[in-house]
Amino acid sequence: MRTHSIGEATMIEYPDLISFCFNHTVINIYGEEWSYVECVVTDTVDNTSHTEKREFFKTSVFFDISTYMQASFDMVNENKVDYSQSGAFDSKLGRLFSVELNLYKEGQEQLGNSFFFNTFAMWGAMRVGERYNGNRTLTWFKSYPFSVGLYSAAPGAIKVTADNIALPDVDIPSQNVWNVILKKDIDATDRVELYLPGNSDTTSVFDYTFDFTFRGLANTSTKVICLIDDCTSGVYLRWINRHGFYCYWLFQYGEEARQVINDGEFIRNNMADYSFINGYHGGTGRKQRKTESDTLPVCAPLVDSDTYDFLFEIATSPVVDMYAGNIDGVDRWKGVNVSVDKFIKTKASLQDFVCTIILPELNLQSL
Repeated sequence: MRTHSIGEATMIEYPDLISFCFNHTVINIYGEEWSYVECVVTDTVDNTSHTEKREFFKTSVFFDISTYMQASFDMVNENKVDYSQSGAFDSKLGRLFSVELNLYKEGQEQLGNSFFFNTFAMWGAMRVGERYNGNRTLTWFKSYPFSVGLYSAAPGAIKVTADNIALPDVDIPSQNVWNVILKKDIDATDRVELYLPGNSDTTSVFDYTFDFTFRGLANTSTKVICLIDDCTSGVYLRWINRHGFYCYWLFQYGEEARQVINDGEFIRNNMADYSFINGYHGGTGRKQRKTESDTLPVCAPLVDSDTYDFLFEIATSPVVDMYAGNIDGVDRWKGVNVSVDKFIKTKASLQDFVCTIILPELNLQSL
């Protein structure tokens, strides 16, 4: 956390340059007796603001503004990704917030002092000790839509190579969480590498997330290796991980289970004659409604430890989509869920990752 002092007694502890909306984003104010403080959180993307006032308890008060940040991401439409283009596009998973703190003295309605700061909030939640936006290796299933998530703290350019042959750079116009979409016709059979250089003025890689602290690593680059896989058969899933990046994997699928659920029924006597008008007995009436719930087990066989951790994020993500094909040049997706389960990671060098996909519920017939 960063710190700022007002006068000789008041100390303000406030979030770092970047934060994650599902982690606590805490502001502490202490050291001097104030009447109350007004906190104004503004989303600079759409200029919406939230205001909260809190009274001091003796000489201290705190705020957690993560809830206001989460509200801004409720409007994110993850389906608006155009995979027919190539380049770096705004993923809508990072937003700059401006925070204003107004302090008022006891018995005074006039403003006593103010403090302003900005923090760039991203979708996700970091774990203690994780590195954000560091080097990583992905698998590019080249027959399917794909993108690479990258955070850049400043304008720049991503260097791209395909099988060690340099390709045109991908321009980064500003600070953001970017979705880098690669051309499907890239002439590569082994790998594509993306390299975002580091510099001493801005920090795009963060480390050691103990408590609420993010330590920026200056002059630290980001290298993403995309290993190419030409497999065309399986269940292709997309999800947003805890770092606010889109992730993809082509799973092998097992036997689909279909569960039909009775959603209410009755059969009654209509108190009518036992006649068969039009060949049908109308002496009884009935009401019945059914729904169908389908589940599909999927598997990624014999993956290493890093890939297992990467795939495990699908079980924790609230946004999981299944690829439904390309129709009229538009990639189609439908939302699915991952069944809650216990995932055991063994000490073996390679192991299967297995999870169960819950497909959208079907309304069957109602009579």
